[in-house]
Amino acid sequence: MQTLWAVVSIICRVLLLGMAVPVLLRDFPDYTIPSRITTDWAALALGDILTVVAPLMRWRKVAFLAAALALGAHYYFRHHVPALDLAYMGVAILFVVLPSSERQTKPTVKTR
Repeated sequence: MQTLWAVVSIICRVLLLGMAVPVLLRDFPDYTIPSRITTDWAALALGDILTVVAPLMRWRKVAFLAAALALGAHYYFRHHVPALDLAYMGVAILFVVLPSSERQTKPTVKTR
């Protein structure tokens, strides 16, 4: 059963990356560093970059927090939420609520 959850976890990570990269690249020309960094530019850039990095991290909750930050920043500064952001949030929620595969990080030595 742990193999199934590990495979589902990898699929969710790939889906999250597949959705986050187009969100980041859609606004790529706007991500030129301005002469004076404004709050909206920093929040939008941080949210989009974090959505790409979050699925690669060990802690699953970071993907949910990145999705929440991206949704909030896009709504607050642009007054609309792209459909891809909503899909990312849905997969991030699924990814967080998946049971862990219970794989151990350190090998243990079994004694008799």
